[in-house]
Amino acid sequence: MNRQKIILLVGSIALILSARSAWYILPSDTLEAFGASLTIANYYRIIPIIFGCLGLILTIVQVKIKSLRLLFWSGLLIVLLFPYFQVTWSPSITFLANNYFTQNARVDRHVEKNFSEIQAQWKQNIFLDKPDTPEPSLNALIENSRFFQVSGLEKFFKDVLGYDVNFFAYISLNWAIAILGFSISLFGLYLDKSHTAVPLLAKDIGRLLPWVSIVLIFLSISILIPNIINYQLNISYAKGEYRFVQSMSKTLATIYPPLQGDNFFWERMAKAGYYNEQPDTALIELAKGLESYDLKDWINAETHFQESLNLQPKNFLVRGYLASAILNQGISDFNDLGNRNAATATVSFERVLTIFPNHTEALYDLMLVSAVNGEFDKSADTAMKIIENQKYSQRPRSALLGQAYLHLAWKEFKDKDYKNAWRRYRQSVDDSAWKVVIEEDQ
Repeated sequence: MNRQKIILLVGSIALILSARSAWYILPSDTLEAFGASLTIANYYRIIPIIFGCLGLILTIVQVKIKSLRLLFWSGLLIVLLFPYFQVTWSPSITFLANNYFTQNARVDRHVEKNFSEIQAQWKQNIFLDKPDTPEPSLNALIENSRFFQVSGLEKFFKDVLGYDVNFFAYISLNWAIAILGFSISLFGLYLDKSHTAVPLLAKDIGRLLPWVSIVLIFLSISILIPNIINYQLNISYAKGEYRFVQSMSKTLATIYPPLQGDNFFWERMAKAGYYNEQPDTALIELAKGLESYDLKDWINAETHFQESLNLQPKNFLVRGYLASAILNQGISDFNDLGNRNAATATVSFERVLTIFPNHTEALYDLMLVSAVNGEFDKSADTAMKIIENQKYSQRPRSALLGQAYLHLAWKEFKDKDYKNAWRRYRQSVDDSAWKVVIEEDQ
């Protein structure tokens, strides 16, 4: 064993360890409800396993490593493109990640904005924030000619290659370990006694650069062409070429799945089919639901979205809008202080959770409303669900978790378990107490 073999051994172990579990983590019941799959994330783990085994072989067998260096560089590039493949071919996963991230952020803002009222008045006079429109998985990339300016490059890297904070909020640490494993392995491969590392690295980069450029150009073309066609469909629609718009939209939805998360794309397709006298009932209902949603007519929006979902159960965008429409109904019932109907609001929030399991805003609102109704056991159960869901996030939300632990403290206080009530209250104001208490519970 020499220094090179030891470093290769460390890199190989890191690569194999990175395949312990999926590289993307979301609640399983949410995935099941949306018909989403982590197949790509699971298949990707084969790559570090193969290279990890290859690295172990290199620690035993002496071989020429010139071609192996380029092979490991290729493996690193493939792993770095994991966000791109996930965003492009699993738009429902991206939709969920985007929505969970924005839901958590909105709830955090609500806690911070209303902290004094929440702590002092036991939420009797609290107002709930109305949710924004559900986040798409990826809207049409080209909305106008400004995309081709320099500022459009940021949107390209964030939305298309997947290097966005929303996406990374739920990516597993194992992905980073795989990158680290490839980096360590490459470092070991450059410790060649017969060559100096720096000139060797420069030589390999010169060999790789043309191939990397070809890959990036190919990816760019495969992304831009569907988006350019989608942009041109606006012109065709304006010209009344409805048959072409309808047929081409169906093709685009298949070859470029991210467009399935664009509500304007579906709405245009629905109208084209209607004017072409070949209406798609599911899309027509979706378009009607979007129109009612924009008018804040939540009841009609729910009716149309539900009908559309019944006809097209795998349309994740419809499911997201349906949950948001019902959530808005519950918030409206609760915010009407002159005629507050907390019971009806509770029913609405529970319905949201059957459609969009683990919906952060619905859980948070349900927790608040349960406390207002004096149902502290129910409020505590919801708080535990919030705490459990935050484990999926790379950066748990402090304000949201603080409120969840506070509700647990109220429940313990009501049960006259003052020791645990104090322990829970400490968790609500001191994040250093989270892990210790959780471990004691377990």
